[in-house]
Amino acid sequence: MGARIRQQKLAPLRPHFRPMAFKLAHSFQNRALDVFQIRLAKQQSLLLAIRSRLPPPVTDHVLHCVVNEKKLLLYTDSAAWASQLRFLKEEILQSARDAHGGTIDKLQIRILADQISEHPQPRRKASLPSSEKIAMLSDQAKTMGDSQLRQALQRLSATLAKLADE
Repeated sequence: MGARIRQQKLAPLRPHFRPMAFKLAHSFQNRALDVFQIRLAKQQSLLLAIRSRLPPPVTDHVLHCVVNEKKLLLYTDSAAWASQLRFLKEEILQSARDAHGGTIDKLQIRILADQISEHPQPRRKASLPSSEKIAMLSDQAKTMGDSQLRQALQRLSATLAKLADE
């Protein structure tokens, strides 16, 4: 109610005063934003085309793709999935050519950090042997005749003992 009284008081001072309606940012004409939205839509459709040709366990780990000249950049969430994707290089390139128009010659796979990916990988804790087995390994190392093997087993048992104490 207070806003209406203010408008009535201001009306004689500003005869052409009209309160402005609030507009959302995307309702304005913005050519640059339109270009990026179109580019993003193309990238999403290309990603769907690539995912449709990949086997089910791999599809969840293909996060995004970008075409840069004749090169397809494919983003995944770990090095393990990147190596799996490299085995599927020809299928990925062919599906990208079909969806994009046949101008893609090269595939580059990049790994995104855990905080960015859709499926962050939890840190796995190493499975260590029991303290008895570490002690047994250390004792066995002392009886080895080969000096290189003895030193390697002693280093291994010392490292395992240190990790077990943490």
